[in-house]
Amino acid sequence: KKYNMLAASYERRMRERGIHSGVKEHTVVVESDAEPIVNLPPIKLREYKARQVREGDKEAVILHTSDGHACKITPSYNEDVYIQRMDTLFDSTMAIVRLHRHMYPIRKLHIFNTGDNTQGENPFQGSTIGSVSRGARDQTTYVAYPAQVKLISSLKQEFEEVIVECIPGNHGWQKLSPETSREDLRLYDLLKVRFENTKGVTINIHEGFCAIVNVLGFKCFIFHGDGIPCQSGVPFFALDRKLKSWYMQYGGFNYAFGGHFHKRHTDEISSKLEYFMCGSLASDDEWALKKLGISSSPSQNIYGIHPQMGITWRYGLVVDREFLAEKLSDTYGKETSKGRSDMSTDLRDSERRPHRERNEDGIRLDHPGYEITYCKCERPIIHSRAVNIEPNCGR
Repeated sequence: KKYNMLAASYERRMRERGIHSGVKEHTVVVESDAEPIVNLPPIKLREYKARQVREGDKEAVILHTSDGHACKITPSYNEDVYIQRMDTLFDSTMAIVRLHRHMYPIRKLHIFNTGDNTQGENPFQGSTIGSVSRGARDQTTYVAYPAQVKLISSLKQEFEEVIVECIPGNHGWQKLSPETSREDLRLYDLLKVRFENTKGVTINIHEGFCAIVNVLGFKCFIFHGDGIPCQSGVPFFALDRKLKSWYMQYGGFNYAFGGHFHKRHTDEISSKLEYFMCGSLASDDEWALKKLGISSSPSQNIYGIHPQMGITWRYGLVVDREFLAEKLSDTYGKETSKGRSDMSTDLRDSERRPHRERNEDGIRLDHPGYEITYCKCERPIIHSRAVNIEPNCGR
């Protein structure tokens, strides 16, 4: 009555919109293209049985992993390559461990994960359209998490105890975001829940930018490294200053382990402190090329640590055989097998030293004090120029 509408007008308007009096409820069907979340099934791990080794002191192993950047897309990297390189990481680790187990027992493994396991979806960190294959949640849930579970589970079958120390990277975090917005923490929480009832596996999550852990009595400082600014290449001097400041601030430590710069290198700051930086699983990374000017080979690190002598050996682990070193030609100015010059300067013919022929006694055939003649059998005879002889060798 208020709007001068008849009762039939309401029914007519509803019929025009496809709503009839017989329809009491409207069923809404929402179709999603996303894959359903499937929990990883429980895995029964084989118990490790140590082989008896009579010689050598017992040592432990430190596996340093960092900057996996799962789901990042480059000309030579994507999520399938990430999974393959994670599998190769296990194979390379066990190849080194088996060699050293012939000399002494190795039963405990420490994994230092220094962050950036996934690429994230922050466009200011390189996660632009076309440079990532999934969103942040799917990167962690469907790619990085299963790969990490497979790696840790496989390693547990080869060691009595596996201890994982987790440091978050910078991907997923912005200046105005809380510290817990770092994408690695989501992955670490999933791993902690997954292995909380697994005997012999310990997941330690450190929410700060660094942590100090004890390995066989030696203090190990682990950090990601995004707090160290870089302008032109890897900031070696800034890294040196930061570690010295942290060394004094935290009461000293023996070794430091970091990542972030996608370049494997090490340095001894003093007789008391040595640091190790881990490479990345990603290759041909545009950020590293643009910011640091480098594109290092994909690799991770492994170390042996002795209860009295500290770190005794170290290796860079190959995670992709396509990036192994190439053999170069030994000939000056010649090209290698792939057509690249060996960068050597080719001497001109006039600058080359002539080849000096010598006889059996080591006398140069072109020596000014000697003369060469030939006998009838064409054998060369060398004699002094001051002596006249018949060209006969005596045969």
